[in-house]
Amino acid sequence: MIDWRKNLFVLWICQVLSLMGFNFALPFMPLYIQEMGITDPESLRLWSGLLSAGSGVSLAILTPIWGFLSDRFGRKPMTLRANLGGAVILFAMGLVRTPGTLLVLRILQGAFTGTVIANLTLVVANTPDRRIGFAIGIMNSAVFTGNAVGPLVGGYFADLFGFRIAFFLSSTTLLLAFLIALFWVREDFSSQVGSGVPSLLKNLTQLVRQQRILPFIGLFALFGVARFSPRPMYPLLVKEIAAPGLGIATQAGLINATAGVAAVLAGIVVGRLVDRGRPFVIGMACAALAGAFLLPQGFLPTVWSLVPFVFLADFSSAGIDPIMNVLLSRRVPVERRGSAFGLSGSARSLGWSLGAMLGGLLAAYLDFKAVFINSALLFLLIAFLLSRLHRRSAGAGLRAGSPRPE
Repeated sequence: MIDWRKNLFVLWICQVLSLMGFNFALPFMPLYIQEMGITDPESLRLWSGLLSAGSGVSLAILTPIWGFLSDRFGRKPMTLRANLGGAVILFAMGLVRTPGTLLVLRILQGAFTGTVIANLTLVVANTPDRRIGFAIGIMNSAVFTGNAVGPLVGGYFADLFGFRIAFFLSSTTLLLAFLIALFWVREDFSSQVGSGVPSLLKNLTQLVRQQRILPFIGLFALFGVARFSPRPMYPLLVKEIAAPGLGIATQAGLINATAGVAAVLAGIVVGRLVDRGRPFVIGMACAALAGAFLLPQGFLPTVWSLVPFVFLADFSSAGIDPIMNVLLSRRVPVERRGSAFGLSGSARSLGWSLGAMLGGLLAAYLDFKAVFINSALLFLLIAFLLSRLHRRSAGAGLRAGSPRPE
């Protein structure tokens, strides 16, 4: 019998380490490519958008396949693959000399990593249904703990020793996550899906049709666009409004750490609230508040005035992710959740990629204000679409003679 609490604890540590590893160096890629000779502001913003988007494209394509393989061969092998792949690729990133080579590695990173979906699938597969909201919230807190600690330490480290050394440290952290998962994560797995490409396509098609999850998959994509449009622009925005006396990478790390701390709290608080009911209502409130706190960020004059708005916006937006994962997991049987999370991860990654490219284009040809206004409007759209899904779900429940889903 698998102890789901022990697995949750070990995978929380693995997730923190892996996201710390990614965030020691990746948030500072706009500053890294400046060292490679990209100094024109318009080119720098376009390259920043491309590099942020690069992994999202390949992640969107490969994630459903990895999800299917997790249902076929087990969830633990996918966790090991994601961490080891990340360790190798991040080490290589510390050796590159041109932005083009860095972009190729970003694409490979998306193809072979995906630790968040891999770990989440393994946790959900072994967690009792009544505790899924709690478990997803805890794993979200791990994601954002890594996102908080990584850039704060990594930015300070990069200012002292340089970005290349930061990438080598990133690789080491992911290798440690791989070893912990290898020796301490347990899985009791038996496959209930077939093998081969026809089985993959049949499985995914039936999943979408039978569980009626397409609207949720679309929401994951829209969430990715809204959340990640401003993300690659923060280092460049910080550079323009930086406070004297601290390194730019350190201040950019502070902004990313602020977002991470907010999201850690959101994952814990929202995860527990969702287990008590009313996920749609909580999701609508989170999306509306995220839009409200994102709107002024491009107009703020200093890093210190930006910090509280980043905290509030990321607390609100991070609360949406566990809500959508809980709603999705409750619609899908346990033996097919790997494929379901693979589809949702693909949609989120596609949104992430499109959002990063959109943010880069808006910043290059308009300004930073346009990036944050666009993201705020998209979050308001998410709130509206959640309200529509809420009414539709409640109406279906009443027509079937069952209690309201909230």
